[in-house]
Amino acid sequence: MVNLKSKLKQAQKQRGALLVMNLVIIALCLVLFLGTIHMFRQLNDAFSRPAKTNWMENNVHNENYAYLVVNYHEDMVYGGLLSGTKKECYGVARYFEAASMYKAFLQTGDTERAAREKEKMDAAYEEMGDWNIATDSIRKKLGLE
Repeated sequence: MVNLKSKLKQAQKQRGALLVMNLVIIALCLVLFLGTIHMFRQLNDAFSRPAKTNWMENNVHNENYAYLVVNYHEDMVYGGLLSGTKKECYGVARYFEAASMYKAFLQTGDTERAAREKEKMDAAYEEMGDWNIATDSIRKKLGLE
């Protein structure tokens, strides 16, 4: 009789341990599943979305032109459509990029390439629209005054 009671207690303990282990396995599977979903969303965002217009406007306002250039090139790789404010913000990005190269070529004494970059700056200025007020800030930031 004592042997039967001890076996019953042992079986109940095993059932309890099995239940706890099953709950832990289920929780780990849920965490893995949710983590996989999160990873795929991040990958989708990283490889398929163009930069948002309000981010670009904030970059212009905060004079973060280098990041604007990065957004421009990423959008061009992923086939981003340029229109309206986005096109003007990317005009700022192209102006900053050309102005940076213009300064670099001036410093190295390569006036021919500097002249080509100056032409790119002028073309980008035309695309900047209302954001052409950023040219003073860019020139000041790059020391082109």
